[in-house]
Formats: sequence, structure tokens, C-alpha cells
Amino acid sequence: MDSLVIIFLLAIIALIFIYIYYDRLKKEKKGIDPTLYIDALKALLDGQEDKAFSKFRDVVAEDSSNVDAYVRIGDILRKYNKPDKALQVHKDLTIRHGLTVDDKKVILRALTEDFILLKDIPQAKSALKELLAIEGNSHWAAEKLLEIYAQTGEWEEAFEIKERLIKLEGGKSKSGLAIYKFLQGEKLYNEKEYHKARIHFKEAINIDPTCVPAYIFVGDSYLAENREENAVEFWKKLIKNVPEAAHFVLGRLKRALFDIGKFGEISSICIEILEISPKNLDARLTLAEYHYKKGEYSVASEHLTQAMDDHPDSYLPVLDLAKLYLTLGDKKKLADLINRLDEHREAVENEYHCTRCGHKSKTKKWLCPSCKAVDSFIN
Repeated sequence: MDSLVIIFLLAIIALIFIYIYYDRLKKEKKGIDPTLYIDALKALLDGQEDKAFSKFRDVVAEDSSNVDAYVRIGDILRKYNKPDKALQVHKDLTIRHGLTVDDKKVILRALTEDFILLKDIPQAKSALKELLAIEGNSHWAAEKLLEIYAQTGEWEEAFEIKERLIKLEGGKSKSGLAIYKFLQGEKLYNEKEYHKARIHFKEAINIDPTCVPAYIFVGDSYLAENREENAVEFWKKLIKNVPEAAHFVLGRLKRALFDIGKFGEISSICIEILEISPKNLDARLTLAEYHYKKGEYSVASEHLTQAMDDHPDSYLPVLDLAKLYLTLGDKKKLADLINRLDEHREAVENEYHCTRCGHKSKTKKWLCPSCKAVDSFIN
């Protein structure tokens, strides 16, 4: 009987302790006031980072389970150019138990930004890959990874991630994909692997028949192997498929046709371009040059005058016509042209610039040498 009483008393004591524990826990949970966290978020939205930082610190002091508050503390540290401290805050979160999937995604995004600012590209890539493994449809992660691959010149990986982005965006056109296949080929071209490079260039054209640099570099790769006929063939294909891009290859065509003794073909090529695009300046100038070299000055003059009418702000027809009048010794017309040239001396011909960073170049670039943006040059 005594033993039963003892057991009963122990049970009562245990129940009392359990009640006290859960009552205390309940009170502690009730003690967490969300107002402080809300105020911190409001301060952040209002651009008051210092105030927000202080309040978030108060939040985590009161509730250490608030992962979002810790992430935001790290983000503010990064914004104030303390990425190493931001990284430490965010890294500490990764070793916590019981993180939700959403917590992991937020932490990985923050870590990515830390690593990028610290120029730790391998770790940034690793964080992004982990994020994509968790959230396969993360457009943000895919875009960031594509930017990194462009920075590091990893074009095969860039091609794959761009393909993934196109699917995420629901796009049917793959025209934006072709440039990454071209850049794979350009890397091989620079290593003098011309045959392998051509395979990639031709794949780019199969993806997008208007991929201008692929046509150019197929021809250039043939030219590097002294296969002028093949080069001419591909540059002609560019003119046929993308006549507005003819100016990229007309100079190449002139030299190649001259080398193989077929310079006369440049005339028919230019006429073909002008039939499709009557105001094509490069074709008009090239045709004028052809007739000038043949001594057919009146025909050359007609083409140059037409070019001036079609492109009143361009120096080029003015200069070529000045050269022609100088040859003919027509001082009056030459003086008129000089005056016209002086009026337009501020104009800049064929100057391209990057739409992302503004970097300028006299030639078209498909990878910005400054910010590494892909296919961002316009004129």
C-alpha cells in the first residue's frame, strides 16, 4: 500500500513539473511581440537601413528563431560594404536544424549575393546550383548563373542554362540561344581549332538562321585555312539570309574575291543587296568603289550621290565623292563637298555601344569587353 502511495505522489509531482514547464513555455511564446519585427520591416521599406538594422537586432535578441530577421541583418551589412560580415551571418544560418525549404531558398539567395560581392565565383556558382536543385523554376537563380558563366567564359554551361531559361519563360523561339553556341565556337576559333569551331557556328545557324556572327566566323575560319571559295560561299549566305548585315562581310568579300580572281562578282552581290535593301549604304559605297576602280567615274558618282541623298548625315559618301572629284580635278565640286563635310564634322560613323555599360567600339562586339554582357552592342 505504501508503495502505491509513493507512486501516486511521484506521479502528482511529475504532472506539476510538466504543467509548470508548458505554462512557462506558453508564456514565453506569448511574450514575443510581432510589432518590433513589423517596425523593422517598415524602416527597411522606408530606406532607413540604420534604424532597420537596430530593430532587426532587437528582434533576433528576443526571438532567435526568426531566420528572416537574420537574413536581413546580413543583407544590410552587405549593402554597407561589409560582405565578409554579411557572409558570416548568412553562413551561420545554414548550420541550423529544422530549416524550412523557404528558409533555405532565402539563405542561398543571400549567400549568392555575398559571394558575388566578395568575388568568390566558385562559391557563388555552388550556391546557385544548390538553389536550382531546390527550386528548379527559379528564374532569378538561372539568370544569375547565366551572368556568372558569361563572366567566366563557360559557354557550354551558359548554353544549357539559357536553354533552361527559355523553357521557364515559355518561349518558343530559340534565337537568343544561338549566340551562346556561337561563343562556344569563338573560343575554339581563338584556339585555332577551326574545324571544331565551325561545327558550333553551323549549329548556331541551325538554331537561328539570322545569327550574324556565326556566318562571319564560318567564313573567317575557312579563310584561316586558305579556303577562300568556302569563305565566300558562307558570306554570300549571310547576305541572302540577313541582307541588313551585309556590311559585316562586304570588305571580307572584296579581299577574298580579289585573291581568287573573281573581284567582278562584287558588283552582282551589291546589286542583289540593293534590290532587297535600296538604302543599304555599304552596298552602295562598295558598288561605287567597284566602278571607280574600273574608271567608270560617272557611274561611281551617281551611286555616291544617291548614297548622300539616302544618308545625309554620313561622312562616307562625301569622302568617296571628294576623292573622285580630286581624281577628276573638279575643284568647285570638291570645295562644295568640303563645306558639307565641315557641317557634319560632329557625326561619328559606325560607332557601337553596349546597352548595359555604355562601352564604345568602332566594331560590333558580341561580348562586351568591359561588362561581359552578351550581344548588347547597338549603333
